[in-house]
Amino acid sequence: MSSLKLRYLFKDPHSLKKGILPDYTSLDFVSNGSHIYGEIMWPSQDFPKPHPCVIMLHGYPGSARNDDISHALCRAGCVVLVPHHRGAWGSQGKYLVTHCVEDACNLAEYAHSKEFTENYNVDPDSIFLLGHSMGGNSALNAGKKLSWLRGIIMLAPYDPTCLLPEGKEAYLEALLNEGKILNSDGTDAIYEDILSNQDELRFENAFDGVKDKNILIFAAKYDSVSINDRMIGPLWNRLKAHETKAVQKLVEYPTEHGLLGRRISVIRDIGRFIKNRRNNL
Repeated sequence: MSSLKLRYLFKDPHSLKKGILPDYTSLDFVSNGSHIYGEIMWPSQDFPKPHPCVIMLHGYPGSARNDDISHALCRAGCVVLVPHHRGAWGSQGKYLVTHCVEDACNLAEYAHSKEFTENYNVDPDSIFLLGHSMGGNSALNAGKKLSWLRGIIMLAPYDPTCLLPEGKEAYLEALLNEGKILNSDGTDAIYEDILSNQDELRFENAFDGVKDKNILIFAAKYDSVSINDRMIGPLWNRLKAHETKAVQKLVEYPTEHGLLGRRISVIRDIGRFIKNRRNNL
């Protein structure tokens, strides 16, 4: 049965006891030779063990970390990893979209390891990848490779291959406007990485790897960044037509790319999804 207590998604517990407090520590994890930094959060030891674990994957360039979600999930009983990908916000290495996918895979394998599950009282059968925007790409394309993953959660997911046909100049303009903080070999290198790996990164091509996985997708009706019908639409249409025992759900809210104005609804939906997947509902 699930150890999650969804009443704490938006509420502090009445009492806190010294010695069993919720807490956090720094994440310093080596992904393909580069140190990536962030934090690991864990709930009060009042919660039954083991805990589900959620790995939060940021978008491009990573200024929006979705801390409201990570803190809510920790309050409700999850261990939460909040990393910064290679080349982003002080982590070592160079930023590339394929590096983000590799980082997500490596972090998930770490969270699934005996070392991590014993240190942080994590259930190795209840590990979830959660990503916003380009982080949705990381969650999807890493998740398709992890047979044991419990679920994939995508918020306004961004398919980086979708706009390639519009030409390099238009694509680079969008990258330049957002990516100044990243450590990379430049927007041309990021573009070429996407171009060279477009078949591997394209959302619809992930179908065979995720067709029987638990998936929760949030779409924003007025999203001007992630174009729903072109980005998530082709994959979602194939998932809808496929018979599976997995739970696969798309929720659309009448808001924009950041899902502002529906954050509480999103957090509640995520909490229920994780709780029910742990209980096999």
